[in-house]
Amino acid sequence: MIEFYGEISEYTKRRAEKLKKRYFAKWIGVLALISGAVAALSGATRSGFIVPLVCAVLLLGVAFLLYFMPMRKKDSKTSWKFRVTIEGSDLTFVQYLPGKTLEKTRKVGAVKRVIKTDFCYFVVFNDISNAVICERCLLKKGTFEQFEIIFSGKIREKEYKFY
Repeated sequence: MIEFYGEISEYTKRRAEKLKKRYFAKWIGVLALISGAVAALSGATRSGFIVPLVCAVLLLGVAFLLYFMPMRKKDSKTSWKFRVTIEGSDLTFVQYLPGKTLEKTRKVGAVKRVIKTDFCYFVVFNDISNAVICERCLLKKGTFEQFEIIFSGKIREKEYKFY
């Protein structure tokens, strides 16, 4: 059994939000490129290309804003208290909110990838917005070696440089 339990640090919260913003910025950038290609194709066939071109420019602007937007200031009001347990083929994620508790159980085999950084692991199921954060300093049971054996072949080690 592997267990991460406790409150996610402010540093990790800010980095997780920045990682999500950059993920969505990349997808919006791809949409901007597709819209630009449609505008170029429309211009080559002498049909209306203004609307797709304006759409591409607007999407590209939003992508740049999301990607380079500065991280938010410290927010002590929001508490991210989690318990993540991995036992057998199940990963159980429990979030403690004021007045209620949310619990989700998923299969370890459903994990698409695990992003390993200096400060935590992001266990990604569909996309980064569905990631479970396992902060390294919150490991209560098990070892990092056991964790990495469970997700071998899915771990991508990254060093993120945030502005």
